[in-house]
Amino acid sequence: MDKKPELLAPAGNVESFFTAVENGADAIYLGLKKFNARATASNFTLDELSTLIPFAHSRSVRIYTTLNSQIAGSEIAELLDTLHALSQLKPDALIVQDAALFYLVRNYFPGLKLHASTLAAVHNSAGVNSLERMGASRVVLARELSLSEIELVCANTKAELEIFVHGALCYSWSGLCLASSFRGGRSGLRGECVQPCRLRFRQGKKEGFYLSCNDLCALPMLPALKKLRIAGFKIEGRMKPASYIGPVVRAYRMVLDAASSQDEQEALNEAAKLLSKAPSRQLTLGHLKGEGAASEILRPHRSGSSGIWIGTVKSVQNGRALVDLRHEMEKGDRLRPESSGKEEGAFTVGEFFDQGGAKILRSEAGTRVLLICPAGVSSGDRLFKVGTKSESPAVTWKKIGANTRPIRFKSKFPGRDKVAKELFRSEVSGQGGREVLLVKVGSTDDLVRGLQSSADFALLVGSRRNLELIAKQRFSAIQMKKVGISLPALLAEAKDIPYYRAAVGWFVGKGFRTWEINNWGHLDFFPDLAGLRLIGGAGLNLRNEAALAQAKEMGCSMSALSLEITRSELDDLAQSSFGAKSIVTLFSWPPLFTSRLVPELAEEKVFVTPRKDAYHLTRRAGNVFIYADKPTGIIDELPGLRSRGFRRFMIDVSEGPGKQTQALEKALSGFFLARLHVPSFRFNFDRRL
Repeated sequence: MDKKPELLAPAGNVESFFTAVENGADAIYLGLKKFNARATASNFTLDELSTLIPFAHSRSVRIYTTLNSQIAGSEIAELLDTLHALSQLKPDALIVQDAALFYLVRNYFPGLKLHASTLAAVHNSAGVNSLERMGASRVVLARELSLSEIELVCANTKAELEIFVHGALCYSWSGLCLASSFRGGRSGLRGECVQPCRLRFRQGKKEGFYLSCNDLCALPMLPALKKLRIAGFKIEGRMKPASYIGPVVRAYRMVLDAASSQDEQEALNEAAKLLSKAPSRQLTLGHLKGEGAASEILRPHRSGSSGIWIGTVKSVQNGRALVDLRHEMEKGDRLRPESSGKEEGAFTVGEFFDQGGAKILRSEAGTRVLLICPAGVSSGDRLFKVGTKSESPAVTWKKIGANTRPIRFKSKFPGRDKVAKELFRSEVSGQGGREVLLVKVGSTDDLVRGLQSSADFALLVGSRRNLELIAKQRFSAIQMKKVGISLPALLAEAKDIPYYRAAVGWFVGKGFRTWEINNWGHLDFFPDLAGLRLIGGAGLNLRNEAALAQAKEMGCSMSALSLEITRSELDDLAQSSFGAKSIVTLFSWPPLFTSRLVPELAEEKVFVTPRKDAYHLTRRAGNVFIYADKPTGIIDELPGLRSRGFRRFMIDVSEGPGKQTQALEKALSGFFLARLHVPSFRFNFDRRL
């Protein structure tokens, strides 16, 4: 590759932004106060961005703005204003997840460049190709890919590719985690994740942090990665302080700039020293290693405290902790205690003293100090440095604004009414036409029951086993109109993509016309849509009119709404032309965590959090699926949904822990009675957005 890969650094605040520029980042990605997947970072206003963009461009640094959260229908108007402002500010690209952004940008703001976020769950060449057709000039690959898989994706695609090379790892596949949203309404897909995978779990007499991941460090693999067709190497960390961003960016800059093998080795040695100064969890090669990655990524004996182990508390007396220092410490450092593997709240080092009782501002490694500490710190606790005092934001803004002229822009989009007229409002609200019921099943036995039922469509999960079984069966003409195949959301590049591409072609040739799409990459299997019925699955996470319009444009005649959707969102959607054309899932048992990592937990036993939230674990097709102890059901809401104009409904009994005996019969009975048939959760239905 002739062009050197771009080094992208994160910025969650202005100090991190300035530090990234000073330490050699080629590009910086940052979020606005809304619509980004790090909602709890400080982030930036449009006015601030109007200064940061010219400042960065004057130093040949590119700016990528993250609009990578899921969008609710009620937020579309504000999103249009934001896109209008950004079209004037001209960042180098927008990083996006929601299908609405592809639709709105292409139709109303074509001057904006789009990069597909890792939250779009792109993990194979088919996904890259589909997102490129939707309008992405670059695709950020899922962090769960091995080096060999990345090599194959590079070889089988043309769009620019970007990968993460450093930072935190999630237990779930990128874009497929529902746990935070399910348990507390804080959606990771909307940037609000509360990290339920970091909790301590108990199974029987065993306890541990079974789902908590160590951090990624691809530095040792950088020489090999530099040779691939990769446009950007990305550092995770928009929640990290400038004291972390500086040494990490500088470390990767050194290795990227090394001109020869000898220079690379010297740079790697120096870079490793720099990274030792950046607070982090234990560093691993992550999924890049391929086989055996789980043993390095998952260490259940501790939660993977983020930070440098700076010292150990020897004793505590009168609010002062006697600490043996392993690294230097100074006033202003942020420390997080860890007790028996559990992370406690961080605190800032104020006054501290040498053993003689004299006040000091700094102390070297190997010394013993007295530290004023918060209640709860105990003898034996380990202290981790997670940050340090940085320059004040006001001082940093003064440096940036000294010789920078802000870009002038208008914040209100004058074409709002035009978009509403063209897209959102139905001339005849609430007139949905004939009701349609879809059932989705996981076995061929249930498929037979589904075809015999009064459901309009029976969708069978397209596992290899199921496809091979139905390939040998004969269906009547009536059954062929009713039967459909639901493609699995996860398809590995090497073993699955060739198989499913050929299988889809074969089944289409045999007359199978109905297909459920659960990842944008599935569209790559259908070069000709003539005579086919494509159904957008819940895996596409569609929850607003513009996203539904994008799915329709890509060939989906009807689409399931996101499982995270709330009652208020459904109320809004019912007023649009897409209300009656969308599918509301009335019953399902979705996996909350979906992962390649096999934890030290038994499949047949429930495991629980400290709050007694219970989970079940199942292994299937090379992945781990973790479910709640009850399914999700809103069948009792049918009368209200019908009155709002919704006419398409899904009963999904294809997933869940263990054998779901008579699940379809029970769900269908509940549907016809509009009554919940088993104890169920309601997911986010009754929650506020």
